[in-house]
Amino acid sequence: MNSIDSNIPKHALNGYTLIPETEAVLPLRIREVFFNFSVYESIKIIESIPLFLQDHIDRLFTSAQELSMSHEFSSIPLTAAIHSLIDEDSLKDATLRIQLVGGDHPYLFVFSQDLPEYKDSLYEKGVSVISYEGERIEPEVKSNCLLLNYLALREAREKGAFEAILVDRYGMAIEGTRSNVFGIQGNTLYTPGSGVLAGVTRKHILEAAESIGMEIAFTDTSYFELRSGFFDEFFISSTSMGAMPVSMIDDVMIGKTFPKTHKLHEEFSQIEQSYIADRRLRKA
Repeated sequence: MNSIDSNIPKHALNGYTLIPETEAVLPLRIREVFFNFSVYESIKIIESIPLFLQDHIDRLFTSAQELSMSHEFSSIPLTAAIHSLIDEDSLKDATLRIQLVGGDHPYLFVFSQDLPEYKDSLYEKGVSVISYEGERIEPEVKSNCLLLNYLALREAREKGAFEAILVDRYGMAIEGTRSNVFGIQGNTLYTPGSGVLAGVTRKHILEAAESIGMEIAFTDTSYFELRSGFFDEFFISSTSMGAMPVSMIDDVMIGKTFPKTHKLHEEFSQIEQSYIADRRLRKA
């Protein structure tokens, strides 16, 4: 497999360089590498189409801007290089990672990984999650400061859970380690309005909610409300999973049926398919 790098002068692609993954390395002596001063994106590839590519690139550069990370990378050549990498490696269904490291000489890498697969039974029965106390630094930025996420997800897996929901100092269930959070009460969809990452999938799930006539409330949810049955349904979202229903948090059952979550997941899947169809027409 190959990756795209912005520094090594080999097979040039739109101002970037195509190199073997084994050569996609970072120098440890650079301060920004040692302190992990970097931002990233994960992009879902289906049928060789990178889904919502511009949304992801825009968020990558917005994250860099929020951290005052200077660089000379831009959207058009990066987009072209990504498509070249997909073609070169004949990527069909995969996850594409973009890594941007700051400093005096910024680095940008693009590489692929396997696309996670989730059993239908998870969507049918819902997943279990745990709560974990902690808050990410600069939560509205998709940075590589991920120690909290790693520890929380590790504990979730040790307990046989699918995900960990981060609970802040005020007792609010703000986000998952790799997901946004949503609650449904009646015909209203609840999700935090600030202090969390503006997920790309989250954006399109909100569009799906509006398309089926749901009201949207941007408000935080307390851990107490979540455990006490305030919501009819609760779900998490991410690039790879869409809308995943949650049946249990810690030792408390919070849902058994998920009709509206399933509807939102179906609508989101239709948005994905429409995006793929549109990009195929453009290439034709």
